[in-house]
Amino acid sequence: MYMSIENKLVVTADRDDYAVGLIGRLSVGGFSGAGDGWHNNSDVLEFCSKLTSLSESMEGTAELLSTEMKPDRSEYLETFCIRIYPLDRSKLNGTVGVHVTLSTRPYTGCRPEEISKVSAELKTLNHHLAKFSKDLKDLVLGDLEEVCLHGENNI
Repeated sequence: MYMSIENKLVVTADRDDYAVGLIGRLSVGGFSGAGDGWHNNSDVLEFCSKLTSLSESMEGTAELLSTEMKPDRSEYLETFCIRIYPLDRSKLNGTVGVHVTLSTRPYTGCRPEEISKVSAELKTLNHHLAKFSKDLKDLVLGDLEEVCLHGENNI
């Protein structure tokens, strides 16, 4: 028996004065994982503006990235990353790709084997992206506790 799996990204926040820790939980096609990263409030609000613009014009890309670097800057780990891009140019019901990478941080001597990571693409419609943009802005401003972006199973 085939079961429909819900594809979604859920984001919560740990707020500080001028920064926000975004905590993401991703579930796509049976794969799931979590990760977090700290961002300046202004960077997240700028990202939200880019999402709104992209959802309306169906042009360009947007990225919100949080990384963990080794002290010598030789490697980095994406702990909370959202990359968004149009998959078609329809402004009415356009399809948008949302590539999400979430991972845990290493704790014992930076061993890569102990890192849990999920990286997958959600496909959604541009009007869902516009709502996610508004909700993410409200999350950063403290008006919401949680935001969710659902992926479409049949796109």
